[in-house]
Amino acid sequence: MSDVPPDLNSALIGRYSLEGVIGHGGMATVYLARDDRHARQVAVKVLRPEISAAIGTERFLREIEIAAQLNHPHILTLIDSGEAAGFLYYVMPYVEGETLRGRLLREKRMELGTALPIVAETADALDYAHRQGVVHRDIKPENILLSEGHAVVADFGIAKAVVSAGGAALTRSGFPLGTPGYMSPEQAAGLTDLDARTDVYSLACVMYELLIGETPGMWLPDDAVELRYFVDSSPGHRERLDRLPGAVEQVLVRALAMRSALRFATPGEFAAALGASSHGPRVGGREAKELVRRAAEIQAARPTAGDQLSLAGVERLAAEVGIPPADVRAAAGELQAPMGEIGRGGILGTSPQLDFERVVPGTLSQSDHGAVLEEIRITLGDIGQLNETLGESLLWSSKPSGYRTQVLVSSDTASTRIRISDNEAAPGAIVMVPIAAVSAAMFGITGAVLDGMGAGTLGTVVAAAGVSTGLFGTGWAVARAWFRRQVMGRRDKISLLMRRLEGLASGRGARAELPRPDKEAERPPST
Repeated sequence: MSDVPPDLNSALIGRYSLEGVIGHGGMATVYLARDDRHARQVAVKVLRPEISAAIGTERFLREIEIAAQLNHPHILTLIDSGEAAGFLYYVMPYVEGETLRGRLLREKRMELGTALPIVAETADALDYAHRQGVVHRDIKPENILLSEGHAVVADFGIAKAVVSAGGAALTRSGFPLGTPGYMSPEQAAGLTDLDARTDVYSLACVMYELLIGETPGMWLPDDAVELRYFVDSSPGHRERLDRLPGAVEQVLVRALAMRSALRFATPGEFAAALGASSHGPRVGGREAKELVRRAAEIQAARPTAGDQLSLAGVERLAAEVGIPPADVRAAAGELQAPMGEIGRGGILGTSPQLDFERVVPGTLSQSDHGAVLEEIRITLGDIGQLNETLGESLLWSSKPSGYRTQVLVSSDTASTRIRISDNEAAPGAIVMVPIAAVSAAMFGITGAVLDGMGAGTLGTVVAAAGVSTGLFGTGWAVARAWFRRQVMGRRDKISLLMRRLEGLASGRGARAELPRPDKEAERPPST
């Protein structure tokens, strides 16, 4: 055929009869051919001339022998390789069906239930190859074939063989060591000592594309991994991400972490986490409303950078217990939950809300929750109640009387977020009751005295109001001073609790290093 180089065709006579081009890739041109020795159809992949010129033939053929040893139902077997007339080639079975790229061109994107088996089978093939010491390095839809409803991965070990054979000459030639859009950051940086986590990254890019219709398009900033949320996604991507159930987004974010140490260790772990997140426990509308209400209550009166109270923030928490984003938004609408700041002003001249937040290195698992509760009990002198344990998160509330305090502790793979909200309004209201009662009583007594002295009705009211106002003003000043002193003491306790929980999370041994509450004097800035 006209699209087959004559010298290549001639060089392969007696082995393979090339019938035509069926595909082009970054490294090779793919020809449909007939295996003349075994009377079967095969796919012959011929390396691009500039790559063949840059690498050593013997080294390439020796390296590719490693890939030929792979034997797995979801790996396309390498059946032959060689050199002919200056062309380097390798041969694989011809698979009836289409590539995953071909299906995406036709369907644009897939439902989660359709994409999961494809990714799971690809991950199974990758895990097997990694155990044999082979990292793929070029996972993309073009290298995933769909045959009889199953995924089959092609080109295992080819990228490694090309890179190993080419060395510095290949780097100077400008040949990309992967495919943009699917290439891990460490691979793009030119590192060659790659492990399984580079394939995890590429497979996550494929899964993202299957669900959203496009690749992520950029590497994630560190705060996205910390928040387990695509913080810079476009409106179109965000709309589709919000339709995903459970904690799928959180799994994708972790798999796409820029730092490889933060990703899943193996493709199998990534696929298993995807499967678990897609059919986690489903929670009803009533629980969704309660979650929105509680999330609103514990958010800061003064938002901290990157974590203001928002629907997205509540959705991330909800995803840990399998509440779909749509349910959270519906619940927020029904409740008219305060998706902004909680009030700042207090009736006694202080903020009605104390809010402390820290993110510290170190993690606290569910087995550490007992120690967290013990620190709260000792420092605040309040047993309180454990409201929720959502995955690695813990939400504690004080007893209904007195101060209304909530503590949220949530860990991810590398850090722990600690948030303490303390509502001062309840003690303020308690102070106001006796002041109001005294004022009302004095109003009545003064009115009665003046009435007995024969004062007129209007005069009685005015005089009583004046005397009562003076008494009230004096009582107010005393109460305000007392209350502010109580507030400062409360701030000391909350500040100490934050430090103790920080110590617990970072492994410093909080109880051994930090003083008891009555000896702690540090205070946060006054608001």
